[in-house]
This record gives sequence, structure tokens and C-alpha cells, in this order.
Amino acid sequence: MFARSPRTTSPARLAFTLLELLVVIAIIALLLAILLPSLESARRASKNAACLSHTKNIATSCRVYEADDASGWGIPVHPLQFRQDRDNPTYIGAYEWGGKSGVGRPDFFRRGGSAKDPLDSKYGTRAGFGPSTRPLNEILYPGGFRDNRRDRRGGYADTQLDLGLLKCPADDGPPRRGHCEDWWKNFSTTSSFDYFGTSYAANVFMNGVFGAGEGCFFSNSPYLRPTSRVPTPARTLYFEENIGRWAWAAREDQCDFIKGIDVGPTKTLRGWHGRDWTYNRAFVDAHADTQRIYVEDTADPLGYAHHYVVEKLSSYPPAILSCTNPLGEDSGTDSERETSFRCIIIRGPNWQKDTLPSPFIQTGLRWDARSDHRPSYEDCVRSDEDD
Repeated sequence: MFARSPRTTSPARLAFTLLELLVVIAIIALLLAILLPSLESARRASKNAACLSHTKNIATSCRVYEADDASGWGIPVHPLQFRQDRDNPTYIGAYEWGGKSGVGRPDFFRRGGSAKDPLDSKYGTRAGFGPSTRPLNEILYPGGFRDNRRDRRGGYADTQLDLGLLKCPADDGPPRRGHCEDWWKNFSTTSSFDYFGTSYAANVFMNGVFGAGEGCFFSNSPYLRPTSRVPTPARTLYFEENIGRWAWAAREDQCDFIKGIDVGPTKTLRGWHGRDWTYNRAFVDAHADTQRIYVEDTADPLGYAHHYVVEKLSSYPPAILSCTNPLGEDSGTDSERETSFRCIIIRGPNWQKDTLPSPFIQTGLRWDARSDHRPSYEDCVRSDEDD
């Protein structure tokens, strides 16, 4: 008898054929194509939930601040608010309420150093926007921060703080247009948190009055206003994701003598969560919501749409016709008042920027009466007419 030789397997039988390898690769690619959008959607939803939660937390913390504030102001006011140059105001409420030291507008406040030194930022420690002087930080971060206005090394350290409560995880920078020009043009990859010191902006909607060669700011928002004097707190905007701060003012503006801000050739403003014109916002009653700032079916032949509606009010406050008369004057018939107020009633579904019919609040600040821009532009965003 002959012994049976052990069965041998050739090396070729252990390897994949080219066809089998291609099939495996195709299956993996198909699985990735199916799973990646779901993973990305889940990641985006998680970031959106965190940003919405931060927005609500800021509003809630401001109500705590308001309870201890002698004036009952719901938006924290910078300690230098009433000691600044009123003709060239730096502190007007939008960002200095809370956050770290920003690096935007690095040529704004020069005291030596290069034109791009972050210590010279308009939103930085040296200019008074450091974490030690932003009032809400005292509530959000008990124990406070060291004042580094005279400490160069400390000033740089203030720009590196990781204040998660004031940072939206989805904050990846500016819109393509429709915000501060220096941000989208020169800092296009810089987050709002790093540029301004916070991912969120307060509602500091201002009206301008001019006459006799002077112009002045009046608050038509929760800024410098006791929350008890906000007539519709559940609807009045308090804080919002900064990327959409001026979405309401985008072309076409419903005010007939204002063109609206430039949103660029795409004619849209992106949000941080994958949806254009859509942002997380908090309201004076401390609830938060995700809202789309776009009026459907209003696009003109060029593709520009409206982003707010002008509601007719049941009553109107006295019109402010002069910087020297903060109490206002009777502006005539209801029809005349409706016409007079048409450019400062800024509203949409379940939201409003204005605090009408509550009277305006004098801020003591002045603006360039020769400008045809809204005071709320703050010499920061551009009108379409600027091109």
C-alpha cells in the first residue's frame, strides 16, 4: 500500500482574486456612502443641540444678572458704557456682555506693536473687552478673571481662553457676506468666538435720529431697558448666533430708502448648522428656538427676498424727532405714525427685534447723521449700495 500524501493547498487559493477584491471594495464604499451622511447628520444635530442649549443658558444667566442689577437691565452693560467717547462709541452692547478677548479689527486700538497685533483688537483686552470686564462672566464663571489690560502676556492669554459656555461647537467662521467686512474678508477661517470673543450677539437694535447737524442713538431693543418694560418677552429677541446677526437686514430691506446689506453673489446667508438663513436664538423670557429668517414667496426677479415683516401696531409711542427731546412728540394720525415707524418694526413668525410700542431709550451715544445706513449696522456691515 502506498501512504496517502497530505493534501496541500496552493498559495494561490489563499488569496482574493481581483474580482473578489473589487467586490469587497465596492461593498465597503457602498456602506460608507450609506453611513457617512447619517453620521454627519447626527454630528450636526448634536452640535446644533449644544449651541441651542448655550443660547438658552445665556438668556437664563442674564435674567439672573437682571435680578441683581439696580436698573433691572437684562443685557449686561459694560462698566465703561457711560464713560466712553459718545461721538465714537466702542461699547454698544452686542458683544461686551460676556466672553473672552477677541482678535478682530486688530488695527483698531494701537499702542505700539504691529497693525495685526491681536492686542490692538477692537474686541480685545486692551480695548476693554477682556474677560475681566465682560459682566456676565461673573455669573457664568464665578471667581472671575484677572484684569490684563496692562499685562501684554496676560492679554495674549485672554485670547486663548476656552469658555465653552459662550462658544457654539458649530462656530466655524463668518458667512460669505452679510456681516462685518473685516471678519469675512480678512478672517474668513476665524470663528466668531475667536474674532469677537463670543459666538453669540445680543439684540441691541438701535434707531437713529438726526437733525440740526447731529445724530443720536435710541434703543429700540432690550438693551439699556429693564426687562419689565419689554412688552412681549416671549417674542422679543434677546441673543442669537452671531453668524445670523444681520440676516433680517439683508436685501431686500422693506424700508424703501434703504437697500439692505450685501449678501454676495449667492444671495443667501449660511448658518452654522447646514441650513441657510437658519439660526439659534433666545428670547427675553429665556426660552430658545431655531428660526429661519426668510419671508417665503417674496423673492424679486433678481432673487432677493424679504427677511422681516412690518406689522401694524395697535398703538405707537411718541416719535423721537430730536436728540434733545428724548420723550418724543406726537407724530400725527395713526396713518402718519404707521408710515413714520415702518422702518423700525422688525418682525417675523414668533420673533421681533423691536420693543414697540414701549418708548425708546436714550443711550447718550451719537452717530454720523450724514450716513444713509441704519445705526444698527455699526459701521461694520455693508449696504448693497456700497459696492
